[in-house]
Formats: sequence, C-alpha cells, structure tokens
Amino acid sequence: MKFAGVPLGLSKVAFKMTQQRRGLAFVSSQANNVRKITIMASTVAFEFNKATLKLRRSLHISPRNSPEVQRKSTAGGESEIESPGSTQSTSRKCSRRNRQLCAELSSFALYPLFGALSPSHFSSPNLLFQNEKKPPKPIVEFLQLSDTDICEIMCFLNPRSLLNLSQTCKRLRQLCLSNEENIEKRDVSSHEITISFNQIKRRTEVRLLKRERTRSDPQFTCTTIRGLLAPFSRALTKITFDTTVFVTDWMDEILNLHRESRLIPLSLVFTGGALTKGNQLTGADLRAISETEFVDFVSKLQPHLQEIQLSTSRMFKVNSESPGLLRMISMLSSFGIVYERPPLRFYHEEISEAITNWRSDSLSRSCDVYMRRPHDISPDMWIKMSGSVDESRIDPYTDEVLVSRITIKHSFLVHIDLVFHFH
Repeated sequence: MKFAGVPLGLSKVAFKMTQQRRGLAFVSSQANNVRKITIMASTVAFEFNKATLKLRRSLHISPRNSPEVQRKSTAGGESEIESPGSTQSTSRKCSRRNRQLCAELSSFALYPLFGALSPSHFSSPNLLFQNEKKPPKPIVEFLQLSDTDICEIMCFLNPRSLLNLSQTCKRLRQLCLSNEENIEKRDVSSHEITISFNQIKRRTEVRLLKRERTRSDPQFTCTTIRGLLAPFSRALTKITFDTTVFVTDWMDEILNLHRESRLIPLSLVFTGGALTKGNQLTGADLRAISETEFVDFVSKLQPHLQEIQLSTSRMFKVNSESPGLLRMISMLSSFGIVYERPPLRFYHEEISEAITNWRSDSLSRSCDVYMRRPHDISPDMWIKMSGSVDESRIDPYTDEVLVSRITIKHSFLVHIDLVFHFH
C-alpha cells in the first residue's frame, strides 16, 4: 500500500524520525533558554551590585567638602588654594579607593547567582575573602599506626573481616597470623580433605576439595594439612585416606590441629580395600599401630568425630580377647568395618559385650554399624539381647535364616537406637 507515491512503511519511519528530531530540537532549545536566562540573571546581579557600590561610594564625604575646609574659607574670605602635596595625597587616596572598588567588583564573578544576591554580601567590605575554606584536618593512614594499635583494632573484627584484612599486605598478614590463637574462629564446613599418594611426583599430597563440587571447581594441594586451612577458621571436615597412605604419619598433625581448634574431623574414611587383587593387601596402611592405639586416637577426637569407615585391607592386628573396635560404637554415629581380605568377623561373645557397654553408657548416641554377618548368632539369640529383627532372608543353599538388620533399644535413653547392618 502506498500513500502519495511513498510506501506506507517508509512514511511511518520518516514520521518517527521527524518526531525524534523535533524532540531533540525542543530539548536543545530548552537548554539554550536556560543558559540565556542564567547569563541574563548573572548580568543583572552584577550591574545591581555595581550600582550599589557606586551609590555607597558617592555618599562618602570628599576632602574638598569637609566641614573644616568650608569653615576656613568662610572665615578668611579667600578661596582655598591646594598645595601640590595636598593634590598628590588626594589623588593617592582616590587611586587607592578605585583599586579597592575594582577588587570588589571583580569578586562578583567568583560568586554564584544566589550568593551575589544575598544581603550579607552587599555590606561586606571585601568580597574576595568571604568563603575562605578551613584548613583540612591532618589524616593518619591505617598503616602508620603501631602494631599495638592495629592489634587492638583487630580485637573488634569478626573472623571474616580478619581474613580480608590479612589478605591486604604482608605486614597485616603477619600481625593477623601472630595473634591467630587469641582470635575467635569461624566454622567452615564447605570442603573436605583427601590424603593420597601421587604416583607421578612419588610423594603424598593433601588436597582440599569442595564437598558438592563440579569439574570446574578448583582444588588446592599442599604437603601438609595446616598449609591448606584458611586462617581464623575452624574446619569441620571429612578426611579420606587413600590407598598406600601411611596413616601414622598424619595422626600427630591431626591431633595438634584439633587441640588448636583449627581442625575438627567429622569423619575418617580409610579406603582402598576394594582394590585388592588376589591375596595382595591394598588400601590405607594402618599396620604400624595397634588396635588399642587406634581406639585411643579416636577417643581424643571426641565429641566431634561422628563416623569411621574401615574399608582397607591393611588393617592393624585385631585383638581377639576384648571387643576393642566395637567399643567405638558408644562414641560414633556411624561405624563401618568392611574390607575384602582377610575377612574380619566378630562373634557372639564380642558383640554381646559391646551391646551391654553401649546400653549402660549415658553418653551413647544412635549408631549404625556396618559389618559382616556373624556365624554363631541366630535370630533367637538377637531377641534375647533385646533386639528386634527388621530384615532377614533365607539362604537358598542351607535354608538358614540370615538376619540382615537388627535394631536394639537403649536401656534408659529414649529414641537412641543401635542398628546392625549385616552383609
């Protein structure tokens, strides 16, 4: 469709462009009008102040018309004849007055419109020195303070602010780290620690990984656990020991960091047992310590430690006289002792003694135990130990009832259960 020989679409575009040009022209014309009004108002203010000063100067009495000169001329009857000296002094006074007038007039250009029109400026003898600024107060930079003053300021900062402060420069970082023991720690549970052996570099490394991580999330690597912990923080984390890692090399550092309230292990996982090939033992190496030493190590990490998973084949020698490992069910919320070779089994006497200790301990907590099924305990014997059979199945080869899950109630604590998961 065309309109007056021009397509309708083109006419609409031309109309919009015309409207935009008109709008821009209107805005620019308004700006020009405001500029003209401002210049006119400034000119009027300047002329008004100039006329005011001229009127004020004209009201001053000149030396020619002073009362003393008129009195002398009337008494002597002669006209006053000025000496050359008096003429020079009069001209000097006039020139000085003119210079002062020029200075006052030139100062009007330094004042804004409303300042020039204010009544206080009309009566001012010198407008050049009206708005003198006060000298600025001396500024003391933060780094110019002494170490004692900076440490006193640090006492009022929270751990997050202290961490940001320590990342500014070397001096502040050293001050923050030197006073780290006296500063409250903030709990951080966003990462977990993995200790593994690097086959390429042939050394054991510590990696700090984000718990719910993706491929793009960075990982931090160091040769010690302390080197990965953020300052002014207490790490509530899970520690995983991979295969071929000597656990005894890390036990002292973990205990020291725990005493310093820098590291709180919530879970200890010893892995690598599933990688066993034939009769070869693999996994995290616990063979350098005894069962009693391991239980003592776990007791020193209480009450924070909640889980232990022994999934390694390189186990310490298990004591067969007393249920040393099963004593930890009173300290933990989850305990797993599952590995491939050699198969570790517990018997009725050991399990019964561990259950009795758990039911009589007032500090016991609900615990899930994952272990191999004992051969010498029948469903009736579990019931005698105040247990309820939750899951069971029948062995297709021997027609024996195999218990898969047992729940035992605490003797006097409500809602505290001990659950055995057998496989």
